[in-house]
Amino acid sequence: MGRLLMDKIPLQENWKIPYPFSIVENELYRLEYKSLNGRIEESLKKISRNAPVVTKMYKHTERNDVFYEIFWENKGDLYYETISAGVLASKKELLKLADKGLSCNDTNAKYFVEYFDLFIGQNDIPKIEMTDRIGLIKGRFVHPLVEKNLKVLPNDIGEEQLLDSFQTKGTLEGWIHNVFNLVKNHPKAVLPVLASFASVILHEADLKPIVVDVSGTSSTGKSGLMRMCASVWGEPEKYVGTFNTTLVAIERRSTFLNSFPHILDDSNGANDSRFIQPMIYQYVNNTGKQRGSINGSQRTDSWSSLMITSGENEIVTYANAQGVPARVILITQFAFENVEADFLNKLYKSVKNNYGIIGIEFLKRWKSSRERYLNKFLEYEKEYLEVSNDNAVLKRLSRHYAFIVFTGHVLNELFRQEGFQVDLKALQQLYIEMNKLNNSADMPLLELQNALEEIDANRNKLYSDFEPHGSINAFYHNGEFYFAPAYLKERLGANEKQIRYLWMKRGFIMKFSNRGNDVDYKVIKKNKRSFRAVQVNKDIISKLGFDFS
Repeated sequence: MGRLLMDKIPLQENWKIPYPFSIVENELYRLEYKSLNGRIEESLKKISRNAPVVTKMYKHTERNDVFYEIFWENKGDLYYETISAGVLASKKELLKLADKGLSCNDTNAKYFVEYFDLFIGQNDIPKIEMTDRIGLIKGRFVHPLVEKNLKVLPNDIGEEQLLDSFQTKGTLEGWIHNVFNLVKNHPKAVLPVLASFASVILHEADLKPIVVDVSGTSSTGKSGLMRMCASVWGEPEKYVGTFNTTLVAIERRSTFLNSFPHILDDSNGANDSRFIQPMIYQYVNNTGKQRGSINGSQRTDSWSSLMITSGENEIVTYANAQGVPARVILITQFAFENVEADFLNKLYKSVKNNYGIIGIEFLKRWKSSRERYLNKFLEYEKEYLEVSNDNAVLKRLSRHYAFIVFTGHVLNELFRQEGFQVDLKALQQLYIEMNKLNNSADMPLLELQNALEEIDANRNKLYSDFEPHGSINAFYHNGEFYFAPAYLKERLGANEKQIRYLWMKRGFIMKFSNRGNDVDYKVIKKNKRSFRAVQVNKDIISKLGFDFS
């Protein structure tokens, strides 16, 4: 059957090298027969200066894919490589292992195919369950430092680096007292930190992903806050990503993290800010781009998590689609106020020395107590829906905001003995302030306000008593204000129809009937000329502080 491997190779003793192969001094040989003068002679043909063996078989837990770990020694160095089963069955694919240091070439590749097939068939190779991502997988939550019976094998080097960020340092009490307590009196900082916890249990409320964005002027502590959010799960400097990336990279990172928060720092660092809008839509739709292949559609992964971002500008300023604000919780004008001069240095030092443990303990305690707390979320959901008043966008965001605050309640309960204390009323007050001040959270209202401001600042294009020279942007007629449809089309662009529909639906503009259909325009006559015009509700004009009389 062949020889046992040499003792210096760290493998179990009963590995068998399949006939007709053998290993001599860590080199692979094949026994061949030749007929010479009517006699059959045996000879050992050297196949490769390396003698690889298959050490493990990995079975993907989400699909039927199989991978193998192979091992070889080359000039005193030990090599391990995990590859798909298809690689071992293909000469073309095996040749790529030459880049990894395996002595494989056009001449010997066919023998390697034969050798690996026989080796797998004749050896009892340890079978291990594996996955190429973390988080919730088929009802099982995978934390790379906790899961012992499932191997995490990332698809590329970027994911390997991200996996390596899941480390621990310090103590549970150290994180609470030296990290969280630094910011517990700053609700704008507490909310994204809670979102980092909430991300891993988002599926419990059947909520889709959204973005929590922190914006403010430079040097106010936003980057430090992103690292604090990351410290819940691992080493911050390795965990936090940047906007200097691509849509494909965002998709792969989101897929790998799955349930864990996707944290990106400094939206101003994007090479092309136009990618931010499709990035938001891709992320909140919780699925990657569908791609085709010669064999049909490729597999598309999904995720269930929260994205936490920072930047000097609100992330919605990089998007012109009116649906974007309904997918982003905006924390604006962020700054750590009334803090000591060395506060930010203390913050960075604290997260460098305390990370990872609090997240592991949260998952452990949540798992044993989840049934006790889940019904409480319904109370928070109702509360924040009521606080949203008539703000349609905040109503859509209210469930996510309520879930993040609910997570704060859970943390207060789970870590009461350790002194973890979230001020839940301060978070409610923050939401009320968002409702009052954050106009960009209501894109239809903001577009109406901006259009009215432009008309007010350029009254030479308002047709009131006298017809303006050139284009007409609006009318003031019989005590009513109207937009010119051509002006709205130019100003609103591709979103014109959708925004005008939302204006009419919400009563910002008046509704009329035309041949049995609801329309948002009427015909007015000024100086014996007829104009089609969009009438704005008097009440909303007064509420926004305009007077065109």
